[in-house]
Amino acid sequence: MRLFSIKSQSEFDKVFVKGKRHNGTLLTLILANSAGHSTLGIIVNRKFGNAVKRNRIKRQIREAFRSIVDTFRAKTETIVIPRATAEKASTAEIFTEISSIAHKAGIL
Repeated sequence: MRLFSIKSQSEFDKVFVKGKRHNGTLLTLILANSAGHSTLGIIVNRKFGNAVKRNRIKRQIREAFRSIVDTFRAKTETIVIPRATAEKASTAEIFTEISSIAHKAGIL
């Protein structure tokens, strides 16, 4: 399945306003219902580390999200914000965290 991205500031603002925040130990997910298709936005600020660390965590999140998005019951707009503890996490741990939060949110 093709992964659609949230790119513009207005799209991020829309999800922040109408979405609901779900916190985990590694990640924070903001989920909002979508009429079209599932989309993903990732926010990693500079406090997380240098560009290598920020891009690595973004790759891991995208890979984990791709493998689980087909099992979602509803189309969602998702924003993922990693916590500092996610820096040393593996892709499998991130996958487990996303699936756990999605299950608690009722979309899995």
